[in-house]
Amino acid sequence: MNAMSRPANLDLDLLRSFVHIAETGSFTRAGEIVGRTQSAVSMQVRRLETLIGKSLLVRGKGGMVGLTPHGSYLLSYAQEMLELNDSIWAIFQGKNLASQIMPDDYALPIKAQREAFTAQVMVTLLTNEKFSEANALIMRHVENNTLVDPLRINQKDDDLIMSLLSMLEYISINFLSNSMDRNIILRQRKSGLLRTYEVLQDYIAYKREVWARINAYRSFEEVIKNYILVDSEISDYSASERAPVLDGSS
Repeated sequence: MNAMSRPANLDLDLLRSFVHIAETGSFTRAGEIVGRTQSAVSMQVRRLETLIGKSLLVRGKGGMVGLTPHGSYLLSYAQEMLELNDSIWAIFQGKNLASQIMPDDYALPIKAQREAFTAQVMVTLLTNEKFSEANALIMRHVENNTLVDPLRINQKDDDLIMSLLSMLEYISINFLSNSMDRNIILRQRKSGLLRTYEVLQDYIAYKREVWARINAYRSFEEVIKNYILVDSEISDYSASERAPVLDGSS
């Protein structure tokens, strides 16, 4: 790729302000959330629009702010990028990180580095309050033999599921690139990952359609199909056993 066609890097601070404006409908409220003045947030939006080359926001009656079609399209991407960024940040700011990874970890052999990194990610996935709440939501659907219906869940549950899927996609990307210890992941989470995927198949398909992104959560799906379903014991959990979508919600 030559210099002329190389894509620019999107500034996460600009995206964060844009997302808060979109979610609150207010430059002032967004500024309060990110700790900037209204004029500073407005300048951030102009910089983002200049970088992308498209208008993202429109002012409506009563000072409310709405999204242009390009703004609506960007919003889901921006939210997912911020979720992934915040998940990674939380991993490395975890209260147990210092005690579980040696100060000279980078001097360790690659295998040991990979094992330490994988263990910390899995601990975060299993103990982080938000991920634990999302997992409890998924397990309720498993116990009730229902799938998550993306048209019936509330905003809080939608946010929880998106956070969990962003983390699982991050793990899957590293799993497929061999940046994580595969044995640790498969040993600890094989059954749980499969059940999560089964419960969320319709949700994932819906998000792909509304976002117009056929590859959304594709790495997570690849891990399930190519590394988990090949296990003889778990593969007995066939498509015929998939839970139906019922009217009852969790």
